[in-house]
Amino acid sequence: MTNAHSSTPAQKMRSVSRRFSYAFIAIVTLILIAFAAVGIVFNIILIEGELETRVDRVIQLARTSLPAPLRNLNNDIVKSFVETIFLDEAIVYARVSQQDRIITEKKRAGFELQALETSMQPSLMLGEKFIVKSSDIQFAESNVGKIRIVVSAESAKKQVLLQIYGIVALIILIIVAIWIFEARTGQLSQAAEEQKALVEISRVVSSNLNVEAVLSGIVRHAVHLSKTDAGTIYEFDETAQVFVPRSNYGVDAAFVEALRKSAHGVGEDTVIGRAVIKRAPEQIPDLENVPNYPLPFVKEAGFRAMLAVPLLREDRLFGGLVVRRKEAGWFSKPVVKLLQTFATQSVVALHNAQLFREIEEKGRELEIANKHKSQFLANMSHELRTPLNAILGYTELILDNIYGDVPEKIKEVLERLEKNGRHLLGLINDVLDLSKIEAGQLTLSLNEYSMSEVVQTVITSVEALAAEKKLALKASIPQNLRRALGDEQRIAQVLLNLLGNAIKFTDEGEVRVEVTDSDETFLVSVADTGPGISEADQKIIFEEFKQANGSNTREKGGSGLGLSIVKKIVEMHGGRIWVESDVGKGSTFRFTLPVRVERQGDE
Repeated sequence: MTNAHSSTPAQKMRSVSRRFSYAFIAIVTLILIAFAAVGIVFNIILIEGELETRVDRVIQLARTSLPAPLRNLNNDIVKSFVETIFLDEAIVYARVSQQDRIITEKKRAGFELQALETSMQPSLMLGEKFIVKSSDIQFAESNVGKIRIVVSAESAKKQVLLQIYGIVALIILIIVAIWIFEARTGQLSQAAEEQKALVEISRVVSSNLNVEAVLSGIVRHAVHLSKTDAGTIYEFDETAQVFVPRSNYGVDAAFVEALRKSAHGVGEDTVIGRAVIKRAPEQIPDLENVPNYPLPFVKEAGFRAMLAVPLLREDRLFGGLVVRRKEAGWFSKPVVKLLQTFATQSVVALHNAQLFREIEEKGRELEIANKHKSQFLANMSHELRTPLNAILGYTELILDNIYGDVPEKIKEVLERLEKNGRHLLGLINDVLDLSKIEAGQLTLSLNEYSMSEVVQTVITSVEALAAEKKLALKASIPQNLRRALGDEQRIAQVLLNLLGNAIKFTDEGEVRVEVTDSDETFLVSVADTGPGISEADQKIIFEEFKQANGSNTREKGGSGLGLSIVKKIVEMHGGRIWVESDVGKGSTFRFTLPVRVERQGDE
């Protein structure tokens, strides 16, 4: 089987999948960056607001604590206040003055007053900035002094930078985690897909006798899961010593035809030829580097890289699996291992196919042999029956005193001879009928007949047997049964066999025949009060040369062909036969026949 598909859809699917992954990661990255930017700006605003609040609190504290000391000229308390507020590391300069006279001032080391001339408003993203605030200090609604506070945003800026570094590190960590998760998810997805494919292939290989369908599924999965563009499964022809492509995927009919015509073998320098010689996977990463490759049409089709795995089982070569890719490059170890797994399944499928072909061939041989056997038995049975009929005929003439009076002792022997001869004739007739059926020589002679007359005739012929065993022989036949179309002689043979068996295996009680007519079908029943048939034996009694188990059966004898012939004759009429029985309660054989048989049921 050849699957010619373009590799473009598979390539597009993989490309779309990769682009989707990249787009997803890019979108997540942009969202994180935007979130970080918003967080940074928000934190800057919070920190700047906090600095403003801290300056306002110091000013408010000065308005509360300094009026009295300034009014009373208690400079020590004023100095102590300034020392105290410098516990806040953000304050870099403080000055308290009274009528243009500086009472006290303090600045932090490294701070220069000239820096205040650059900017008086903080911007934490632009170098060192300051917050400067001044306020009058009043006592009883009179100005007694003035305080000036300068707060540096440097420490706040460091805090912001630390937060920025933390956010950036977190973003990088999240992006790396997403990449790892995406890669791991892809690996798990690939593994799950491979496992699913292997389970499906194993199920198909074990349950499907259509080797073409099995190989087609294997090469399709091999191409998809190895992320290649095309593939071929070869079967090795041991007679011609060449590789024959059995299933292809991803290539057109022209490529497949070129493969078939190439007929390359083990000794050639192809990728599959090398793999078979090495008894191991072989790959060609770039056909451009193999100028004299024996199959030029492969390169012409656009393929660059190839991987081949031999199909081996117990050192016997079954073929090879080859995948092709339009991108150059080495195949990874997981891909090689995957292809080896698919190769194992391919070997099983090809082995099963060879076994199936052998079974079919043996089946045909057995069918021919069986036909010859049936023809032989038919011929031999005919040859046996002719002299046996002559023997029985002469025996009857002797018993009828045609050749003179027969002494009683001899007469008794002749009667036994005739009885056993007729039994032997019955067995020969059974074998002859079965052989004719199997050889296709037995046909129905369809004529108008009366079912009532057939039943009455058969009952008359077995009355003596029933009377000899003191069995009641009863018949239930509706009046005015329709005339039917069928083989009257064969239908009588069926009834005679069933009634004969019923009488033979019943020692006391009765044997009853019943006929009903409905829906263009006769239903005929033959019931007895014999020993019954076990459930296990009911399943085999209609098979050839099979009899119910038990001493009673062995004592009565028989060929084991009667019921098999009955079943075949009934089915040739388009009817069916079955038995209903309980051990110790007797048996009832039922069969149906179409009222009018237009053609034989086995045609």
